[in-house]
Amino acid sequence: MEFDFPLVSERSEADLEGFGLNMVDDYRDFKEEVLTWLATYGKHPEKGEGLSKTTLKSTHYKLETVFRWLWKYEDKYTTEFTPEHADRFIDLLNQTDSMIDSTVLHHAKDIKRFFKFTNHVYGTDYEWEPKPQLSQSNGDERAYLRRAAFQPLYEAALDYGSMKSYHTDMSSEERERLKLYLSQRFGVPKEKVGPEDFKKANSWKVPSMIAVTLDTGLRPIEVGRAKVSWVNLEDNELNVPKEDSTKNEGHWNCSLKKRTATVLERWLDERASYDKYADRDELWLTKRGTKYGKDSCNYLLDTLIERGNVPIPAHQNISWYAIRHGVATYWANHVGPHHAKEQLRHKSINTTMKYLHSDAETRNDAVEQIW
Repeated sequence: MEFDFPLVSERSEADLEGFGLNMVDDYRDFKEEVLTWLATYGKHPEKGEGLSKTTLKSTHYKLETVFRWLWKYEDKYTTEFTPEHADRFIDLLNQTDSMIDSTVLHHAKDIKRFFKFTNHVYGTDYEWEPKPQLSQSNGDERAYLRRAAFQPLYEAALDYGSMKSYHTDMSSEERERLKLYLSQRFGVPKEKVGPEDFKKANSWKVPSMIAVTLDTGLRPIEVGRAKVSWVNLEDNELNVPKEDSTKNEGHWNCSLKKRTATVLERWLDERASYDKYADRDELWLTKRGTKYGKDSCNYLLDTLIERGNVPIPAHQNISWYAIRHGVATYWANHVGPHHAKEQLRHKSINTTMKYLHSDAETRNDAVEQIW
């Protein structure tokens, strides 16, 4: 693949010459592999859709900065960049007075793209979540997912769980790209990828996770704790027993949309076909067969936001808790604090009242009606 920019910047080449000329050639080969993958799969790997030329070029130059720092930090040439390195790099950016918040976030996003590459190509299992210390103020409101983002987030989850049928009319090049992606995803030779692998790539797991969280504001720890026995399809509810509740305060009956109940039913049927769920009661497990937690939930959310058209302010670094805060804000302001308390599983109504504030949506509705 040809690129309209140099694979190795002049500054990187100058740094590498101190380690030896062979390092320049090795790094150029490495960057070609990374950028070719990003250009082909970087946006939607399962669809064989890569980054745009503009985004690819921007990502390239930010990764150049990352690797020049890595060589100085390790005092040697290496292409092994780990989540520990990423944390250190972001910490240094946060400590730089001249570094604006959006630049820190863009570096973090490009690092996550690089980890997506290593996970698919090198078999790493990095689920890194950046921890930028943003200085910009959001007024008196905490960062939360606005209601306008709820539907786009669910649609992104649907797209994440979708794969074209093997029998769909597509070019031979596209079929080969998808087979290569699935061979990396499932760890099988590309020549053995067939119709069943394409079918297996479709899943209701992520759509069901997002739908339930948009209805009930699940905390990350609750995503990990959620059990099949909580699902009450007959009454369209998620029933959380006292012994499983986060605060161990009482039994909670949380309402679910009919569509959410339908998606959950489809996931339960699909879930029963997977060996890793045998003799397990967890409703959702990561691809490694472990319970979800804060990092894995945040990693998933960031992936969905990057893939979909989810309206997120450029300066905000949204976490899984932002979904819960958004759900709580909507329930408190538009349904009522007492209903919100039960739906969000708050121990005290005082906790719920914190979400009863002048949110942007309420103000927009009011200003339209004032005259």
